[in-house]
Amino acid sequence: AAASVEARRDSDGLRVMFPLQVATPAAAFRRGDTVWLVFDSPKPIDVEAIRTKGGAMIGEVSRMPLAKGQAVRIRLTRPLVYSLTSEEVGKETNWLLTLADKIQATPLPLMMSRNITDPALANIAIPFANPGLLHKLTDPDAGDTLYVVTAQRPVRGFIKRQDLVDLALLESAHGIAIRPNSDEVGVEVGADKVILGKKGGLTLSPVDISAERAPTAVRPIFSPEAWRKGQSENFMMRQSELITAISAVDPAQRSLPRLDLAQFYMSRAMYHEAKSVTDVMLSDPLNKEESGALIMHAIASILIGRPAQGLKDLANPAIGNSHDSQLWKALAYARQGKWADAREKFKNVEFAIASLPLDIQRIVTMDAMRASLEVKDYAGASKRRSEIEVVGVSPEAAPGFAVLRGRLAEALGHDKDALDDYKFAVASNDRQAAAEAKQLEVALRQKRDEIAKEDALRELETLSMTWRGDAIEVKTLQMLSQMYAENGRYRDALMAARTATKLQPNAEASRQAQDLASDLFSQIFLGPKGDELPPVEALGMFYEFRELTPIGRRGDELIRRLADRLASVDLLDQAAELLQYQVDRRLEGAARAQVAARLSMIYLANRRPDLAITALRASRISDLSGELRQQRLLLEARAQSDVGRHDLALDIVSNVSGREVLRLRSDIFWAARRWRESAEQIELYYGERFRDFKPLNAVEKSDIIRAAVGYALADDSIGLSRFREKYAPLMSESADRLAFDIASKPTAASSAEFADIAKLAASVDTLDGFLREMQQRFPDATARAPASPQAKDETEHTGSLPTIPVVRQIKMTR
Repeated sequence: AAASVEARRDSDGLRVMFPLQVATPAAAFRRGDTVWLVFDSPKPIDVEAIRTKGGAMIGEVSRMPLAKGQAVRIRLTRPLVYSLTSEEVGKETNWLLTLADKIQATPLPLMMSRNITDPALANIAIPFANPGLLHKLTDPDAGDTLYVVTAQRPVRGFIKRQDLVDLALLESAHGIAIRPNSDEVGVEVGADKVILGKKGGLTLSPVDISAERAPTAVRPIFSPEAWRKGQSENFMMRQSELITAISAVDPAQRSLPRLDLAQFYMSRAMYHEAKSVTDVMLSDPLNKEESGALIMHAIASILIGRPAQGLKDLANPAIGNSHDSQLWKALAYARQGKWADAREKFKNVEFAIASLPLDIQRIVTMDAMRASLEVKDYAGASKRRSEIEVVGVSPEAAPGFAVLRGRLAEALGHDKDALDDYKFAVASNDRQAAAEAKQLEVALRQKRDEIAKEDALRELETLSMTWRGDAIEVKTLQMLSQMYAENGRYRDALMAARTATKLQPNAEASRQAQDLASDLFSQIFLGPKGDELPPVEALGMFYEFRELTPIGRRGDELIRRLADRLASVDLLDQAAELLQYQVDRRLEGAARAQVAARLSMIYLANRRPDLAITALRASRISDLSGELRQQRLLLEARAQSDVGRHDLALDIVSNVSGREVLRLRSDIFWAARRWRESAEQIELYYGERFRDFKPLNAVEKSDIIRAAVGYALADDSIGLSRFREKYAPLMSESADRLAFDIASKPTAASSAEFADIAKLAASVDTLDGFLREMQQRFPDATARAPASPQAKDETEHTGSLPTIPVVRQIKMTR
């Protein structure tokens, strides 16, 4: 009994599932309004369900027995798109025909290559791996003969009809359908291709396409017969035979035998030896096959890892656009990592790839698949994967193909399949594929939260040590740099990025690592991350990776912040050097004046008031903001006082007002030993403080005692009594009260206790206090003053005394 098809209608159209598994070779093509299906199975099929379920869209359905199978004809009443796919039915997978208004599945395109080297033997070759049977049938409507070649999956066919003088290749969803225009046309089905020809050769013309598309070679680069012979025969005997053939001819006739020897080495994957033979040819002035030698030299150079040399050969005018030069340029670009260029070239050389020997075809197709993956053309990568599966993968290339297949699966969201492919490659003996697979596996497991950060870091560090020197190491270093940055290991992150950049400065992964390093460097010195580092470590990191300093305003700001940090750890010479360069070379106008104020503070802290004066005078301009102008006047006055020009310092701030000016005048008077004026400035500074019943803090007590010492040294009894009356009640602690009493007694200037207190007051360095007060007064415009190791939580004011030791009175007894 005949097995019945299963037909069903849905929103997409009519679906017809045949009772034949996909292991049965099939073909599907269309002529006019009739869809043909051919199967390599003579078992009758009942097609009545197609007519029943198809309704108005189906005009006629018939089955046609063939000598080695059967054909099904479906006439359509309106234009519909047909496609042949497969569908699982229980444990079986059967052929499925879909008739719909829009395409449901696209077959892999088949390509043909013309061989017109010898017009008497001109033929067409169609790469077609794992073909089925050749069927000869007669179309009852047109009355002509058709040849149909079936095949198993994957589904592949001619996207559009190809019309030639002697035959036409019909549009097909799967398989090959040929309509011969002559009875002499013959079809030969081989193991991996279908050859069409006739006695005396087909009438063919050269391919008329743009220069950017690779035309078929006038003389094939690789002869299929010579390739098979080179692989199958005894190596030593075949090599000896070819070398003997070279030596047996005149020197002027050795070009072709040498090319045969080079092709023999290529068929054995001995690319270095093939390159050596073509080197000899190119250096021979009697060489008559310059283009052939150049293209073979280019291919061998590319395959041994010298794509630049290959591109140089391909640019030779002797090659031009012949010999599939666009194909080999695509391969060279892929080996150089220029993925976008490679992918565009590969798109234009479909039929050229299909005409290559299988060994080279696998190499080229895998590179084409990698190029598609790199530019995220996943549809193109899927197509390349199917092409590789059709031609088969050698055991040696299986790990590399598993990596590409895993990358495609990961991109399409099939993570488990990707992990399986990666694990297969990791366990293989192909170290390069294993290294790349390990890197991709770690990244995917991280994305799926299946591995701890510490374990991932350990795996990548191990990989960076065991596999060195190519794009895999660069990508590993880029991943390590990112992980180090996340873990706070900033120096390791920057070092990994630097190593990646040195290895392959133009690689995409290197650029990503460099961008990450630049951002991290800016965050360390311009953002909060740098605050987590000890200042000395941050300084060392800056000097080690100073090439990452951003250009422009952000770089200038980074330098200024670094100078602040240097000043904070008392590295004043280094801080001054950085800011001096900014003032001399980088800045102008108000910005220069502001940075010069920072620089002068550094010089003052470094006890170089002369250089502070020079920096301020060199950056002097007229139209400064009031606050910046006041800051610069205070700094210049202090610097002039430190070099002994006290009167000039007082003149500089004579027209400046403010509490900080009173403090500075007190310091200047104190340095000039004008004790009374210094004490009066402190008294003015505190004003009505004595009326406040709040106890004096430590800073205020020190200032008050210093003013009392000043009045006493000036022998100003009126000032002493006035000061004693104001502040004696606010001295609470015994030590402070005793010191104040000794300093403020009118007759105390000659006592030993007063001499000790006066020496203590005279030894006070007011510079640190001045710098700290400037920082408080101008927090956004000044550098941080170096912090003393003994700095207290409560900031000390300018000129305040150190902690006064307890003074004990000793009574003399007899």
